[in-house]
Order: sequence, then C-alpha cells, then structure tokens
Amino acid sequence: MKGFLYFSGSVFRWAPQKPGQFLMFHAYILLIYVLTFAAQSASGLIFTLGICAPLFFAICRGLPTDCLDYKSAIKREFNS
Repeated sequence: MKGFLYFSGSVFRWAPQKPGQFLMFHAYILLIYVLTFAAQSASGLIFTLGICAPLFFAICRGLPTDCLDYKSAIKREFNS
C-alpha cells in the first residue's frame, strides 16, 4: 500500500516540478489518439505501436530494473 501511495503522490508532484515533461507527455498521448482517429483502417496497429514505442525507447536508453521499487525511487528522488 505504501508503494501505491508513494507513486500516486509522485504523479501529482510531477506536473508542477517538471511542466515541460508533463506537457510533452500529454501532447504525445493526444498525437497518438489523433493518428488513431485519422487512420481508422489500421487504428489497432497504430495505437499499439504508439503505446509501446515509449516503453521500448526507455528500455533501449537503459531503464533501471528497479524502476517500480518505491524504496529505491525514494532514494533517487531525495538524492537529486
């Protein structure tokens, strides 16, 4: 339960702390929905690739294996 509360709190702190990332994330989601609506014949493929692309990009860039461990996330947040 502590982990869920920590990560939900991080979501609420993210917007005011890093507004550029927050706006870029929402612009990306809006772009995926617009592309899916525009290409209705292949919408499932475009939507799936659009959702999976950031995850694959993060893995290629070195996503840490403990990214969902709330104790290590707390250490990373308060050390920086």
